[in-house]
Amino acid sequence: MNLRRWDSAILKSVFFPAFLVLIYTLYEIGLPQDLYSWAGFGLFSLIFLGVYLLFSIVGWLLFGFPVHWLICRYGNGSYFLYFGAAVAFTVVIYIFSGVAETAITYGSFALIQAMLFKYYAYKQVQT
Repeated sequence: MNLRRWDSAILKSVFFPAFLVLIYTLYEIGLPQDLYSWAGFGLFSLIFLGVYLLFSIVGWLLFGFPVHWLICRYGNGSYFLYFGAAVAFTVVIYIFSGVAETAITYGSFALIQAMLFKYYAYKQVQT
């Protein structure tokens, strides 16, 4: 597989969900009306993106890449196996945290990132 395609797939799979969260935040709080509110939203965005990227990088290094390798090696890269891995990740997070909302949040981001990575990494190969 082309490493450049992997880089692009990883960037798209990580940043697209983050962009959706920022859009949803604007939807929930409404468009800021003054400069002070825009500054607050900008600060929130920077903090959110920093923490989100840190968690995403650690998640990809500890779980994403090893699971991707296993799925490609033994499961022919099936979308179903990516979905199963995200569900298993969610269950493990729930076991360790004991909080369903936390597990569902992390599991949802893992699922979205995994599915987008699979799609973008192999989009060119299939055509």
